[in-house]
Amino acid sequence: MRELNISTFIQVMQIGLKEHDTQFAAGTFLLEALNQPDDERFDIYREDLSDKKISLLVSRQRPVPDGIKQASLVPELAQAAREYYENKVLKDMNPFRKDDVLNQLVKVIKEDKEIGDKKRDELLDFYNKGQEGRFLGEVFLYVVNRPNKPGDDFVGFEDAPLIAEANYECPICHKKLVDTVKNKPIKRYVITHIFPEGLSKDKATELSSVYPKPKDLEQTDNLIALCDHCAEDYLSDPTAEEYQRIYGLKRVLARNYKAKESVNAVDLEEDIRIVLDALANVDDSVQLVPLEYEALHIDEKFEAKNFMLKTETQIKVLQYYRYIESIFSESETDFDLIASEVKMSSQKLEKSGMSQSDVIEYLSDWIRNKTNLGTDSRPACNAVVAFFIQNCEVFHKDEVSK
Repeated sequence: MRELNISTFIQVMQIGLKEHDTQFAAGTFLLEALNQPDDERFDIYREDLSDKKISLLVSRQRPVPDGIKQASLVPELAQAAREYYENKVLKDMNPFRKDDVLNQLVKVIKEDKEIGDKKRDELLDFYNKGQEGRFLGEVFLYVVNRPNKPGDDFVGFEDAPLIAEANYECPICHKKLVDTVKNKPIKRYVITHIFPEGLSKDKATELSSVYPKPKDLEQTDNLIALCDHCAEDYLSDPTAEEYQRIYGLKRVLARNYKAKESVNAVDLEEDIRIVLDALANVDDSVQLVPLEYEALHIDEKFEAKNFMLKTETQIKVLQYYRYIESIFSESETDFDLIASEVKMSSQKLEKSGMSQSDVIEYLSDWIRNKTNLGTDSRPACNAVVAFFIQNCEVFHKDEVSK
């Protein structure tokens, strides 16, 4: 799902403009709505919109310039921006693509859950009434006030495989992709398009001559985790040589990661089955405890300082959750009995004040000891613990919030 921000707005609008159909031309043309008054009173708001600045805006490497954001809050300038979209932007739209552009914007507005209901209805009302210029002007005024650069502290669950693929360091300069400051994970990476978005026709042709442009820029093969500095340096002006280098780095990283994971998966899946079969045969008399309580997403279950632990758990969940679930469903195992034991053990450990990493290690050893398996089964036991973390038996609200 795309967010409604200045990056999305420029990219969507670019495909429907006649004269301003390159990234730089589209970006400057659209932003000039709040950058064009000649009145000296408003010089304070003017911004120099260079090619690099537009590129960084589109790649979400920088926020909306302060001058433009502040200008949108001046009633006289906001009204001038509305008129600019009515009189200039709408007239530059390709009549054959205009409806496509408007429909794409409407789709993003409907899908973006961060937009308040009142604002969403207000924007769509202009579109539904056929006030196309006003619709574009209001959307523009809204997006310049929306965050464009992703928050530094947010490490997305979907990013975990790409960070792991890079072995948690930038493949170019080898800086750490995630840092810890005052026990909080600080995001030092950008999930970067190897063939970047929004290139000019000449630049796209230059890069395509090295390796063809992917049909889908969002496919995993076209994404790589780079540190902030290397991502900004590459995206600001990608050359054919840099594209070739990063393309090659990605292929090496992906090949090595896939080989390692495939080897691990073959052995580990069989080990997991052995662990679960042994666990199913443990015949203990245990008092069942309720398995339902306020569920947490896996992102909420880990303390901020435990980013690496959370990432490793997420990767295990992605790889083995469905496999473990299928084994339980195929067998005659009393899942509730096993889950109840895991939950009781977890609660005791959590309430004792153990760290989350120690709880996971202890639970893994607990499963291994109950099934009378050797130390070689530890990775499989860790995968089973990850399953129960995702399934809500391990780590819950009261203990995580402490």
